[in-house]
Amino acid sequence: MQLRILTLNIWGVHYVAKFINQRIQALIEHLTNPDVNYDIIGLQEVWSKSDYKYLCDQLKSVYPHSYYFLSGLIGSGCCMFSKHPIIGVYEHRYTLNGFPHKIQHGDWFCGKLIGLCKILVNGYVINVYNTHLHANYHHVIPKDIYLGHRICQAYELIQFIESTSSADTTDLAILLGDLNLNNDDLGFKLIRGILQFNDSFLQRINKDIFDPTVGNSGKTCDLLDNPYVIPHPYQGEGERIDYILYQTQNNNVKCIEAYPTLHKVPNHSTNLHYSDHLAVYALLEIEKKNSNQKMIFDKNSQSMDEETRNNLRSACIIVEESIQRIQRHRLFCLLIVIFLTFIIFSFNGNPLSNGYVFTILIILKNLFSLLGLAVCIWFIGLGKPVERNALISIQNAMYLRLNNS
Repeated sequence: MQLRILTLNIWGVHYVAKFINQRIQALIEHLTNPDVNYDIIGLQEVWSKSDYKYLCDQLKSVYPHSYYFLSGLIGSGCCMFSKHPIIGVYEHRYTLNGFPHKIQHGDWFCGKLIGLCKILVNGYVINVYNTHLHANYHHVIPKDIYLGHRICQAYELIQFIESTSSADTTDLAILLGDLNLNNDDLGFKLIRGILQFNDSFLQRINKDIFDPTVGNSGKTCDLLDNPYVIPHPYQGEGERIDYILYQTQNNNVKCIEAYPTLHKVPNHSTNLHYSDHLAVYALLEIEKKNSNQKMIFDKNSQSMDEETRNNLRSACIIVEESIQRIQRHRLFCLLIVIFLTFIIFSFNGNPLSNGYVFTILIILKNLFSLLGLAVCIWFIGLGKPVERNALISIQNAMYLRLNNS
């Protein structure tokens, strides 16, 4: 049996992204083209419910089964389309997902998660996981304030897949989406090392088959020839952060071909591209199963090789650094509270002799000081302790795995 899979981050941020309606229409035309024959499609950054409903309406004749993972204030952005029945869904919202005061980044409001669709394909129960991890806005690790969060998200992803891919109920596990991790990043190494996932692009059989409009480098984001990409000092020639990974223990599944695709929209008068990312396509071939054979790992097995153990130790160190940073932030906020308290009770003049303008300035000073006090007290008493406890919880789970390996 062959299974054709596509994943794409569509860059559907309204009022920020360019040409959303035109790009979605071009994507629909591609997906409904008789020459393409996908079985399963995973999309990310479908932030608008109306966009999702429009996709469902336009694709239902070819992909009658769909599901949107609704989470957070504006949704997770992740959704699935399938030719085959979706017989079950489950989702886990990541405990750590950025900071509420980083409004310009927006990840905290999105409710990013890992979503599971159990899809029945010709008698096979296939677990398809769709996810979108926290973005790396700084593109260089020493300044990446979200590194600890992304490491924890990767580990929660591992735990979720281990807990939901039972050998008794599942024939194949597939992880797709925008991981915001290069293949040499620590989080990606943990996912592959612990879950023993295969990278479809690296382990494809036909390495000479690729989209000629894209090339054969495997890169999916920050490409120099994409007009929607804003150049940054660490851009290079692009990076590979979108994946289709699959898990098999006894070589029943092979990746025949896999490559990035969907770059520039063909036959379009303007320089329209499908997204600021490339899609990733994979063709998997599944051998016929027998009653005594399953393809999913034994989730009770805790064995890891030495490289994976070292990566897990490194992850624990990064999480510990994030915990220590929280303590410094709480101390800094406490100093601001003391300073603002002093400001509120100082420079108020004499209420009986203050002029009109001076009185207005005092009121504004005290209002902004009270607002700053409220924010700092929230960080000290609620925001940072919640983040710290989540980091410690995931760190404890990592240490437990290390002790049992």
